[in-house]
Amino acid sequence: MNRLGDINIFTIKVFVMVYESLNSLSVANSLNVAPSKVSRCLSAMRHAMDDKLFIRRQYGFEPTPLADKLYPYFQQVLCLCSQASENCERNQTQLKHSFVISAPPTLSNRLAARLKRVAAEHEFDLALHVRPLTSNAYDELVQHRTDLLITFKPCDKEQTESTFIATGNQVYLVGRQDHAIWQRPTTNFLQAMVNYPFLITECTAFNDRIDPLELYAMDHGQQLHLAGKASALSEVSEYLLDSDALSFIGSHCAARFLGHMPGLRAQPLTSVEYDLLHERQSRPEYYCVTRKDDSQLPKWLIEEVQHFVRDNVTEIAEQAA
Repeated sequence: MNRLGDINIFTIKVFVMVYESLNSLSVANSLNVAPSKVSRCLSAMRHAMDDKLFIRRQYGFEPTPLADKLYPYFQQVLCLCSQASENCERNQTQLKHSFVISAPPTLSNRLAARLKRVAAEHEFDLALHVRPLTSNAYDELVQHRTDLLITFKPCDKEQTESTFIATGNQVYLVGRQDHAIWQRPTTNFLQAMVNYPFLITECTAFNDRIDPLELYAMDHGQQLHLAGKASALSEVSEYLLDSDALSFIGSHCAARFLGHMPGLRAQPLTSVEYDLLHERQSRPEYYCVTRKDDSQLPKWLIEEVQHFVRDNVTEIAEQAA
């Protein structure tokens, strides 16, 4: 009497491999098991099927008629098991908590690394994508295409919640390491900067229409030569290294990133010059914007984002150069 209930997937795999190779020793080597284990599997299969299944010949095995009939069915069983295993692995991957954060270019650097480190401390399996903040970021948040925003103004959409984080109190001047600007007194950078091309490191909703340095130049009867606008730190570094242009960076992490690049230098403005720069345009304010109904976003992640922003735009850090 057949006893298929005694047959496991490994035994079926042994049967299929022996049928295909007609050599039990090669199957044992392929599965990295002892030949005796393959023999036991075949014995169990023979006992369950009440058939020899394989007849030993001088140069290997010869399948019996029943083995010929069983082979396609057992091969299909293995195929279905493999597909089921792949689906399980895929589902396990999908269980990983995946979030998208939109942030200004000056705050994109090192944010993901910090959040993943804290996630590990919370034993939280985190998949994170940090992408640039755009003009339609609020719509993307409402449409569940983004999970959290770091912005320069609160969102007025009913489905969202905006939390004030901090007001920036520092900005870094960035330029080539051998730029003539560094020969000037550190208390007189602004007046000298107007004589050089200025690359705007664009931050949506803060200086995408007019930059504070443009207003400063206008108020002093001068015209600022705009070299262009950059929306990523990589663009900033490439442009500055190949020209006499200068730029402003409003966070410590971005300034350290650029200041450590060969050929570039980043140095903070004095508090006096920072105040002069923002005489007519208010200092940048930073907000954390989320959906009101988002219960999936961990509280610790939101708090860590706020800590990261606060640490990088308000605390006085060591000079980046």
